[in-house]
Amino acid sequence: MKDYPLYIALDGIDGCGKTTLSQGIYKEFTKLGRRVKLTREPGGTEVGMLLRQLLVNQKFALEPETELMLYCADRLEHQTKLVLPNLESGRDVISDRFLSSTYAYQIFGRGLDKPFLDYLSQHSVKRMPDITFIIDIDPKTALNRAVERLKRDGMMQDEGKFESLGTEFYEKVHEGFVWYADTHENVWTINGMQPKEAVLADVMAILDNFV
Repeated sequence: MKDYPLYIALDGIDGCGKTTLSQGIYKEFTKLGRRVKLTREPGGTEVGMLLRQLLVNQKFALEPETELMLYCADRLEHQTKLVLPNLESGRDVISDRFLSSTYAYQIFGRGLDKPFLDYLSQHSVKRMPDITFIIDIDPKTALNRAVERLKRDGMMQDEGKFESLGTEFYEKVHEGFVWYADTHENVWTINGMQPKEAVLADVMAILDNFV
C-alpha cells in the first residue's frame, strides 16, 4: 500500500453498506498505523450539515436543479475545508459518497442534463479521489435495507427523501453508478450482495496492491 495519504471514496445506492465498509477500512488502516479521517457528502463540514438538512429531509421540496447545485456547493466546501487539509496533514481520507453519487442520483435518477454537472464539477472538484469503490447491489434489496434502517432509527422524514421515490428511481440510479464505473479511472466495482466481511476483504486486497 502507498505510504502517502490516500483519498478514498465509497459509493453506491442507499443501503449498499458504505458506512459499514468505511468503518471496516478505518479499523484495518488504524492497525497499520495510518491516521484516518472518516467523512461524508453531504454533511462533512458544519456548512455541509446545514446543506444536508435541505437535501435529504422530505419537507424541503427543492427543484432538481437547485438540489444539484447544492450538492456541488457542499462538495466545494467539503474538499476545501476538510479533505485537502487532512490529506496535507498526512491523514488518509475516506469519504462516504462523492461525485459518482451526483451523476447517479441527479443525472440518471432525476434526469438532469449531464453537461450541467460537468460544468459545475470543473469549479467544485479540487481533487479527485485516488480510488473509488462502488458497492454494487440489487436496487430493490438496497432500498428495502435503507428504508428499514431509517424507520428503525425514526429518521424516515429527516433523511428519507430519496428512499421515498421507490424502486424505479433506484434502478435508474443503479444505471448511473454502472456508467460511472465504466467511464472513469481508478473506479472499482465491488459485489455488495456478499457478506460484509467479504466486501471488506475484497476492498483491502485491492488497496494492498494499489498503485
